Amino acid sequence: MVCPLCFLCPGPYAEHVLAHAPSLADVARDVALGAVPPARLHEAFLTATVYCQRGSGPGFRALGAPRAGVVPVFSSPDQLALASGTVPWFSMTGADLLDQLPAGYDLVLDIAGPAPLRLRAAALSARPAVGLRAEPVR
Repeated sequence: MVCPLCFLCPGPYAEHVLAHAPSLADVARDVALGAVPPARLHEAFLTATVYCQRGSGPGFRALGAPRAGVVPVFSSPDQLALASGTVPWFSMTGADLLDQLPAGYDLVLDIAGPAPLRLRAAALSARPAVGLRAEPVR
């Protein structure tokens, strides 16, 4: 199996030896196929530029009610156009989007694409980790 982006490096992503970084859409597809662990999607989402449809007022366009609804996000302007046609849009990093996401909403990535994914906002949020370890007493 070779990388679908360059057709040279072993897939998926040749572990940290790529001349290119996989796009958010590539990572999402590979997570959906089980080729890479979900942690890769978390890392890719936080740093990726994501695109959202601009509404008539400030904020996100959401589908459904809080605690059951989703905010559609897209990995590219092309994916946004595929889902909604030619519409006004804005972009930000995934981390910034999570900071501004209304409570009670999940995300759906590339809703009209070949592998749409529902992403739980709580699972994507960056949280500090605490580790404990035992050290010998001297």
